Amino acid sequence: MLAHARSGSTMLMEFLNDQPDTSFAHEIFHREKLHLPPFMAKPTQDQAALRTRRDRDPRGFLAEAIAACPTRIFGFKWFRGHDATIRDHVVADPSWRVILLYRENFLALFASQRTARLTGRYIQRAGEPAPPPTLPFAPEEFLHEYELYRRFYAGLVAQCDQAGKAIHLVEYQHLSNPALLRNAARAIGIVAPVAAAPRMVKQGTTRMLERFDRPEIVRATLEHINRLHWLVEEDHFFATAPSASASVPV
Repeated sequence: MLAHARSGSTMLMEFLNDQPDTSFAHEIFHREKLHLPPFMAKPTQDQAALRTRRDRDPRGFLAEAIAACPTRIFGFKWFRGHDATIRDHVVADPSWRVILLYRENFLALFASQRTARLTGRYIQRAGEPAPPPTLPFAPEEFLHEYELYRRFYAGLVAQCDQAGKAIHLVEYQHLSNPALLRNAARAIGIVAPVAAAPRMVKQGTTRMLERFDRPEIVRATLEHINRLHWLVEEDHFFATAPSASASVPV
């Protein structure tokens, strides 16, 4: 799974990991904290020594994880900032299938990332009370991060295209559609996907102006880049449409 932080990767990973004969690892190439999959032997080394061993031979480390995997299908998450040689290897090797997960609403991703950094909570489970903080907004920072985000995904698509690599594209809002989730499972070789109950919820409202301390600046920035539709993330093609007889507020 090629993705960016706060794009819904943990939700998709948990769904795929719940599928038959499939093991999906977390960020085994995280720069600071190495997330070993549970099927690998508990390391005798501390995190620093383990990262050093992994970074000395990243492809060898990946081979260790594959060898330890007890299921037919093995997958893992690769994020912006992870070891580029692993991305290159996966794209070049025809035995790997690629899911490209992205979140079109960058304002929502930006808010989610800032909320996680401020609170230290990177996963929100159902039933956990956690009112999100109001976030500061600096247009220059937001636009700079958005440009990096666009370059990241443009680079991934270009690399896969140049290598002739087929990719299965999943957008964040597809994660709420069971049929599209099952389709992602089929794309990685799962013949009969099973339903999986969602265990995660959004951090905060989908009405994005309520997330920031300078809503008028947020709106003006989005208008400048023609992205006013980002003000609400819940509106999408597969959402239930209101009935024609529904009352409209005036």
